[in-house]
Amino acid sequence: MIFSKLLHMWQSLRYYVIADPADNSITLSKRLFQHIRDNAKEGGDTSVFMFRIPVTATFGFMPNHGITEPAQLCQIQYNGKCRCVGFETLCPSVGRIFYEYGLPALRPVKLSVSIKRTPQGKVYYQIDVPPSKQSHPCKASSATRAKRT
Repeated sequence: MIFSKLLHMWQSLRYYVIADPADNSITLSKRLFQHIRDNAKEGGDTSVFMFRIPVTATFGFMPNHGITEPAQLCQIQYNGKCRCVGFETLCPSVGRIFYEYGLPALRPVKLSVSIKRTPQGKVYYQIDVPPSKQSHPCKASSATRAKRT
């Protein structure tokens, strides 16, 4: 029990996303992107399937999804201006994720990510609900806000 809590806390420092409701973007941490890249198929697609997990009332995303039917897929992109990797999600939107998690949609928020597996063995990434519903602004948000004022 204590070991699993420590493991989860350690992973939350390495694997996280920054969700920005202003443009519906999800920015991946460097370690999370490396994990996605390491588990990607060679020459595979760069699209991500974003979905809601009803059992845990959380959201998740899955690269290497294998979906062939028409669906809302997000493309992983590199932002040269900010030097970061992420994707834009419209279904579900970042605003919807914030609403479900009880977070104010005023600024970008850093959210921990847990690495999970489906019964078929595919890896997906669960965006965890913050332990406290208070949002803590990320460093990038604070720096951007300081430049604007």
